[in-house]
Amino acid sequence: MLPIYRYLLKKRANDIITEEKAKSDKLLLNILPVRIVNDLKQNGTTEPEAFDDVTVYFSDIVGFTKLSSHLEPKFLIDELNEIFTAFDNIMEKNNCERIKTIGDAYLAVCGLPVPNNMNVINIINSAIEIIEYLKDRNSKSEIEWKIRVGIHSGKVIGGVVGIKKYIYDVFGDTINTASRMETNSEPMRINISETTYKLTKNEYKFIEREPIKLKGKGIQKMYFIDI
Repeated sequence: MLPIYRYLLKKRANDIITEEKAKSDKLLLNILPVRIVNDLKQNGTTEPEAFDDVTVYFSDIVGFTKLSSHLEPKFLIDELNEIFTAFDNIMEKNNCERIKTIGDAYLAVCGLPVPNNMNVINIINSAIEIIEYLKDRNSKSEIEWKIRVGIHSGKVIGGVVGIKKYIYDVFGDTINTASRMETNSEPMRINISETTYKLTKNEYKFIEREPIKLKGKGIQKMYFIDI
């Protein structure tokens, strides 16, 4: 009986270790891209990389500060959690990577850390689905949430920031330009840069806008996706 008892104890200990490892892996995958998690597990480190062909999605909620001031904190967080979870599911379905949320802002990319030659199409399709999701949700909800969306394509640097608390973040002028596309968008519209437009002009219908002067960039052409 003693050897069997020892065997059962050892098996239970191994099962606990396996369960805890699975929980740890799941937590890492919730905050870092799969390839970055694998690098950290195999090598204990991961190096920053430059990616030449990336499309960036940036959105924020229209009138969020005013709207949130009238809502109970728990209700507000529950609403954001439901909305951003839906965004995450849409992005994942289209092979895009959510990088982070910053308050009511949502940042996602396609084309890193794994290159994807469909990055522009994938991000635009995600943006269209997100707008459609919100329109449907708003038709059934007492609170109407509206977003502005900006999209730009170009070179992006990605890497893990921090030692004690891992954060995978993205940097570069492409991120800043996507943010400016969002700032100059309108409620429930997708505003894209001329760069992104040239890559997809035969794939979607567009509404050309009057050129807008952007700080540090001069006069820039931009387009609404006609949906």
